[in-house]
Amino acid sequence: MDVLTHVRRSLARLALPLLAVILPVLLLASSLRTLKVLEEQQLVYLRSRAAALAGLLESLPQDLPDSAIAELAAESEPALVELKLISSGAPEGQDPALLPLWEGRELFRSQMLRTAQGRIYRTEVPFHSGGGVRIARIDLDAAAADFLVVHARHNVWIASLSGLALVALALYAVWAARRTVRLELRQAQLEHLAQLGQMAATLAHEIRNPLGAVKGFIQLAAEQPGETARDLLGPAVEEVQRIERLVHDLLLYGRPPEPQFRRAQWREIEARLLAHAERLRQGQDVRFEISADSLEWTTDPALLEQVLVNLLRNAFEAAAGTAGAEVRLEARLERGGAVTVTIADNGPGIPPEARARLFQPFFTTKSSGTGLGLVIARSLTRALGGELTLRAGTPSGAVAVLHFPAASARRGE
Repeated sequence: MDVLTHVRRSLARLALPLLAVILPVLLLASSLRTLKVLEEQQLVYLRSRAAALAGLLESLPQDLPDSAIAELAAESEPALVELKLISSGAPEGQDPALLPLWEGRELFRSQMLRTAQGRIYRTEVPFHSGGGVRIARIDLDAAAADFLVVHARHNVWIASLSGLALVALALYAVWAARRTVRLELRQAQLEHLAQLGQMAATLAHEIRNPLGAVKGFIQLAAEQPGETARDLLGPAVEEVQRIERLVHDLLLYGRPPEPQFRRAQWREIEARLLAHAERLRQGQDVRFEISADSLEWTTDPALLEQVLVNLLRNAFEAAAGTAGAEVRLEARLERGGAVTVTIADNGPGIPPEARARLFQPFFTTKSSGTGLGLVIARSLTRALGGELTLRAGTPSGAVAVLHFPAASARRGE
């Protein structure tokens, strides 16, 4: 069933592009075929007029001079451009190309020529004159037959353009309908996430108070004499702390705080980050370096610290277990007072299949966690007037880049 569903969806995705290509091609092919038929009818009409003129030549008295024959032909056929009568003994009559006409193997030869005077329909036909056979070379103005095709040609092009316009409108209608469905689906997803975030914030708020009481009693019991009790209660404290972090993430996702902007020095943030790094290492051999300019800019230090700690936690977890594990943080002053902060690790990097969903709520590649860390980090970064992006590191690992274009930063003292 899954295979059939995938095939149907693939065909549905291909249907619109195929229609967009096939329908105009069919319309164009049909128009070209119609024009070709009309041109053939035009040739038939010119051929019939040339044949009528050849019949006139057969009926004229055989003792008329060529000039008189030309005058009578011009009076009979207004489209006549030139009439040349060729005798077998004349030099022009010795042309090898005329041999089939002299021998009777061809009774009528015609072709369309393009000259400086325009399109000429030339016919070469043998006829009897003066007791012998001569060849009449009849040149007719091909424009005499345009009345057969000009209006039809206009109608064909109008019909073709109208058909293409209808196809374009139909395809646009299909595209608009599909876009509307996608927008409605996206809106429904956003509303669902908003409701989920509100519910998560409410639950987290209700859980926080009893959780604090439970944590306090566990810590109090762990302080009592007896190694056995402390060994048993130690993991309980760790699990409660993990639940506290989850509750904190849910509260941040459901009810993001309003930034309290002020002028802040980078060194006050750096000192707290170094303290957090010792905790985030969790006893693992991960080298941590900070390379930063002495900066002062307008931000909310508390929210910025939350963002950086969140990203550092991800970096330490990714680098842990890697040979020569390393996490680097850099903060640089950019042109125009902008600030760029990067956090890089040399871990395994971001899986290709996860890159498109990194900032999707509740999506995580870890065995535990809510999948809200990066979502919250980006939300807080935007609240601070910046943008968070992730890219692959070189030669491995991942790099988180925070860019604050309107930080009004300057070098600190």
